[in-house]
Amino acid sequence: MSKITYPFLYKAVELAEYKSNILRSLLSLRWVEKRLESLPDDHLLVKVDAASCNPSDIAFLQGAYQVKKPVPAVPGFEASGIVVDIGAKVLNKTLVGKRVACFTQSDSYGTWAEYVVLKPSEILLHDQRFSVQQSAGFFVNPFTAYGLFELALEKQSKAIVVNAAGSVVASWLRAFAKQFGLHIIGIVRNRSTARLLSKKGWETVLVSSSDGFEEKLRDALAAYTPIIGFDAVGGEASGQLIRCLPDSSFLVVYGGLSAKAIGDIPPLRLIFGEHTIRGFNLNNWLKRASTEKIELAASMITEMLLENKDLVSIQAEVSAENLVEGLKKYLGNMSAGKILIRF
Repeated sequence: MSKITYPFLYKAVELAEYKSNILRSLLSLRWVEKRLESLPDDHLLVKVDAASCNPSDIAFLQGAYQVKKPVPAVPGFEASGIVVDIGAKVLNKTLVGKRVACFTQSDSYGTWAEYVVLKPSEILLHDQRFSVQQSAGFFVNPFTAYGLFELALEKQSKAIVVNAAGSVVASWLRAFAKQFGLHIIGIVRNRSTARLLSKKGWETVLVSSSDGFEEKLRDALAAYTPIIGFDAVGGEASGQLIRCLPDSSFLVVYGGLSAKAIGDIPPLRLIFGEHTIRGFNLNNWLKRASTEKIELAASMITEMLLENKDLVSIQAEVSAENLVEGLKKYLGNMSAGKILIRF
């Protein structure tokens, strides 16, 4: 591998301005040239092969995500790439040439670029047998599912229920539930997604738009208590879950796909059912987790990824130049899997 010479020019996707209308936001994306003057002593330089697009990226483009960078900004939180240079103060000198998974929420850099500058804490060195696709999806979704499932084990839940069950996180939750012997109930918005999940082996899938949905959900949950619910939707879906969960259950909100405040929660149901509602944020979980816990999670996720190809859910790969068209297709069917942006 040739030595990197600074300064150098590279290309990146740049967001000109936040727009709540996602189509208008997409139209403000530009393929621009940027200049990297030098590499800070305590950072690494990664040549990006593929960057992921997750629901959090879509919310970011709309200015609706918790992370809001000064614009113009390079989007992208997750990627796979090769470490091509390390700063003088980075202790692990063997990282150069290794493929790593990346996760960053930096104001200065994003993963939708040919190169990204990262702290050592923003990469995970993984099994080098991983494909680019496995590497690009190694960080956000599986570690989110691991952190969520850890709560289910802590609460000694006998079962879990998850909405947006067609998502990648839900697939990982099902994999963990299967490994630990917990029953999982999935909720989706349409029958086509329900049929797809049934073909993949989900035992209990309910359609939220169907007649008598809440009664069916209560019946499905009746045999399990205590239970933990994972809510990626927000809005009325949160209230729906609280109304149906058995007493003394826990609801963990980890997404806001509806872009609406959680609501329609009956106070008396919350009070007399003694329910608990809390949030989950992967970045905070990573900050709190010990090195040993992260290594344990990485080991378990690696084993599952190598054994189960279905856990890599990618509907399409697009070039950075064709990103806008790729994102439009993704928005039309997000449950089909993420898209990868190739560089």
